[in-house]
Amino acid sequence: MKIRDRLLLAAERQFAEYGTLEATLSEIRQDAGASVGALYHHFPDKAELYRQVWTHALADYQRHFWASIADSADARGGVTAGVTAHLRWVTDNRSRATILMSPRPPGVNDSDSNREFLISVARWWRTHARYGAVRDLDLDLLYALWLGPAQEFSRQWVGGGIRTEPVEVAPELAAAAWKSLCGTEQPS
Repeated sequence: MKIRDRLLLAAERQFAEYGTLEATLSEIRQDAGASVGALYHHFPDKAELYRQVWTHALADYQRHFWASIADSADARGGVTAGVTAHLRWVTDNRSRATILMSPRPPGVNDSDSNREFLISVARWWRTHARYGAVRDLDLDLLYALWLGPAQEFSRQWVGGGIRTEPVEVAPELAAAAWKSLCGTEQPS
C-alpha cells in the first residue's frame, strides 16, 4: 500500500476514534509508519488531511449507494435497495461513517464528483416520479424521507447508543421509506 493511502487510513481511524480536534498528526504519522516529511509531502496540514479523509469516505459511500439504485428494476427496488445499501455501508464501514457524521469540511459540496452524484440521484428519482411510481419531491425533503430514519439509526449506533447493527433493521426501515415515498402505486 502506498504511503499516502496508509496515511489516509491511519487518519480515518484516528479522526473516527478521537475526533478531528484530539487526533494528532504525530499519532497519525506513527500509525501509518510514515516520516514527518512523507506526511507533509502529501498533506500540508491537518485540515487538508481531514478534507481528504472526508472526501474519500464520501466517495466510497456514494459509489456504494449509487450502485444499489442505478440498476434497480423499478422505483420500489431502488428505494429499498438505497436504504439497505446505506445501512450495510455504515455497518461495514463504521470509521468512515463516523467521519461522514462529523462536520463537513469546506469545499466538499462544490466538488465535481459530489455534484455528479447528486445530479444522477435526482435524475433517477425524476424518472420514476414522472410516471407516478414515487412522489415528486424536492431533493432535500426526499433525502429526509428516504434516508432520514436510517441515518438517525446509524448515528445512534455509531455513537454507541444502539447495539443492534444497522443492517439488521434494513428490511423495516426500507419498507418504511417506500411507504413514505411511493406515488400512485400502493405500498405493501
